Parts: sequence; C-alpha cells; structure tokens
Amino acid sequence: MGQLSSKAYFVLLARLLLSATLLFAALPKIGDPVAFATSIEGFRLVGRQGSLWVALVLPWLELVVGMGLLIPQIRRGCGILIALLLLLFIGLHTSAWMRGLDISCGCFGQGEEPANYLWLILRNVGLLIAMIAVLIHDGRNPQRRCLKEDVPAS
Repeated sequence: MGQLSSKAYFVLLARLLLSATLLFAALPKIGDPVAFATSIEGFRLVGRQGSLWVALVLPWLELVVGMGLLIPQIRRGCGILIALLLLLFIGLHTSAWMRGLDISCGCFGQGEEPANYLWLILRNVGLLIAMIAVLIHDGRNPQRRCLKEDVPAS
C-alpha cells in the first residue's frame, strides 16, 4: 500500500466530513419526522401533506447517500445526488431569506434557533465546493473494480 498525497488526504477528509454531516443531519429527522415536517411547512412551498412526505423521504435519502459516499462502487452516484441536494438547500434558504421568513430550517432536527440565512447558505456552498472537489478527484482517479466480466474464467 503506497503513501497518500496531501491531495488524497484532503479528498478523504472532505469525503468523511460530507458523510458525517449528512448522517448527523438525517438521524434526528428520522427520529422525529413530524417535527421536521413542521420545519418544512415553514418554507411555505408545500402543504401539510407534501411536507409529511418530504419529512419521511428526505432524511432516509440523506442517510443512504451519506453512507454511500464511503462505498467505492456507489460513491460517484451518491456524490452527484449530494451535490444536487446541496444546490436545492441553497435555493430553499435563499428563497426563504428573500421572502423574509423567520423560520428554523430543520437541517439538523428541531431545537434550532431561527435561521441565520447567510451562515446556512455559506455552509452549504462550502459543502458543495468540497463535494465538487471529491467528484473531480474521483473522476480523474477512477477506482478499479472487480466485475464479473473482468475476472478470467476458471
């Protein structure tokens, strides 16, 4: 096993940070989807029924893609989904800020103070930049995978 470059260490650290962020965001929302649905309603983009569906699906998606970012065979697809989610979150926070909504974003479950939109947007932009860096690195350094068609017949 060879030595890792400083770039490879950065990518590993970014991957772990992104994964941990998604896992820590998902778990409280999975534990209390009704409270998360209330936070979603505060954005005034979907009704009660829609917010309940989002509250049931989104945390599980965050959990799966957060763990998937650590699995070589699916990490590229999960990374793309994470980047899309971050773009969505940036858009949602910008929209709420522009409309003057004073809400708790529900990003890491209930109990959060009213949203500091500048911080939320900058945090998500930082995470998005890290995700793009990981995706670019992975695209330039594809992992060899042992597929059945690559294995010689015995």
